[in-house]
Amino acid sequence: MSGARFDRFITGVFVKRARTCLDRFLCVRQFESDEPYASIGWLNGVALFMPLVIHMVITNGTGNSLDMPELVFTCASLQYLSISLITKVKTIIRSVSINLPYLTFLELTGLELHDDFAQNLFMGCPSLARLKLSSCDLHFFSIPSEVLKELTLINCCLHEQMQISCPDLVSLSMAIYLKRGGISLNNMSSLVNAVINLCQYLGDDVPVLNLFGGLSNAAKLEICLDTPMLKEQLEKDIPNCRNFDNLKKLVVGGKWNMSYDFYLIACLLKHSPNLKELGLMLDESLCLMQKPQQEVSGDVLFQHEYLETVKIYDLYGTIGELSVELFTAMMKTLNSYIKKIGNWVIF
Repeated sequence: MSGARFDRFITGVFVKRARTCLDRFLCVRQFESDEPYASIGWLNGVALFMPLVIHMVITNGTGNSLDMPELVFTCASLQYLSISLITKVKTIIRSVSINLPYLTFLELTGLELHDDFAQNLFMGCPSLARLKLSSCDLHFFSIPSEVLKELTLINCCLHEQMQISCPDLVSLSMAIYLKRGGISLNNMSSLVNAVINLCQYLGDDVPVLNLFGGLSNAAKLEICLDTPMLKEQLEKDIPNCRNFDNLKKLVVGGKWNMSYDFYLIACLLKHSPNLKELGLMLDESLCLMQKPQQEVSGDVLFQHEYLETVKIYDLYGTIGELSVELFTAMMKTLNSYIKKIGNWVIF
């Protein structure tokens, strides 16, 4: 069905339908590359029926962005809103009026979001507990929320220095490309699970990472850094690191030679007195490079008493046995910082 015909069809459905409230509206629509007409203006008509749920996935093969109808952001009945716009040119949502008092879940995919939209979002969604942004360009400076419990940022590009301040947040999952700026975490006293995966686009900007101040209460923590520069910037945040008294599981991964450069991991071990499990995601091609042993600062020369389990993963998830050379090197390094290890698990 062509875009224009689909638009007429769905508009006709709304005209003929009695003005009773909808329970949910689900739509999956693909515009072909040869279609000159692509619109989602009919979404305003959906909002007039006061649905509880809107879930839509629109793929636009023409390469053009789509105009986002504004009424959907003032549909006071909404509890669940998921909008995915898959286009070659991202749809920009700038300043729109937002009044979604009962919205608890919001998912946005393939959009460009600016600071004015973000400010309106957190002011206009007082019940928002779960926020998921996927493949979005983020041009805003902060995520402040007193009620948010779950935050997911997947394959998003960050263009500003962002501060995340969410005292009720329980779960944080980030896979971020740092084009400019960096990430600061604070006021996250309820955080239990955190997964932080950071990649840096090539450029002159040096990212600023202030993470440890917001992670001190986590029970499970995973950190993966795509470049040695990101590791070096995170190491500058170590003076802000308090004890991770609740931390039971720590996973660290990245593109550097962990068999000789263990400073970041050693610091995290020192600040995690109750840690039970340590996972290391290694880039074996880097870890086999011959490098001189790095001298470790005196403030991390210590030995963790006991770890129940040490797991070693391939960073890229490929199937194959870890080389004897790398295993021996890692075992020697770990034995310098851990008095006793219960189990070794090699993936």
